[in-house]
Amino acid sequence: MLKGINYKKQVALLIVFVLPIVGYGHPIKITTGRLDIDSKEKKCRLALNFFADDFESVLIKVYPQQEFDYKQPSVEMKQSIEHYVLNAFYLMINKKNVEFSLDFITIIEDNVCQVNFIADLKSMDDFEKITIKNILLFEAYSKQSNIIHLFIDKKRVGIMQFYPAIPVRSLSL
Repeated sequence: MLKGINYKKQVALLIVFVLPIVGYGHPIKITTGRLDIDSKEKKCRLALNFFADDFESVLIKVYPQQEFDYKQPSVEMKQSIEHYVLNAFYLMINKKNVEFSLDFITIIEDNVCQVNFIADLKSMDDFEKITIKNILLFEAYSKQSNIIHLFIDKKRVGIMQFYPAIPVRSLSL
């Protein structure tokens, strides 16, 4: 392995330096989110929670850039996050696409970032059927799972879970 270092020292180096780095990743691959639809105000809010390390590793592959700073996100960081999420998360209400725009990004826990979006629903007359396609991080993790808690007028109406094998869910209201 390493010339000039005996076998016991090589094993010790492996244990001390390499294994903690490899073992650092968390075994759970999941995003959670909350979709709030306000039928009276005709507005929609989407809050998505990611493990920051998983999210960044995917984004950097697609959008190479400087290190992520959630306290003061750069324009480039905001654009890459918005582009990635809006290409991996789709919401349709009564077969009409909902157009989200990035509102803000923040860290909510040690390794959890939250990305918030807003949408105007003024063109929607009623809310009969909601369809969501959620493929966030599926390209990177085969065991990825995404959960969306759905609220309409502050009342929980459902929880939708998405997997690579089931990326689209619908709910009739």
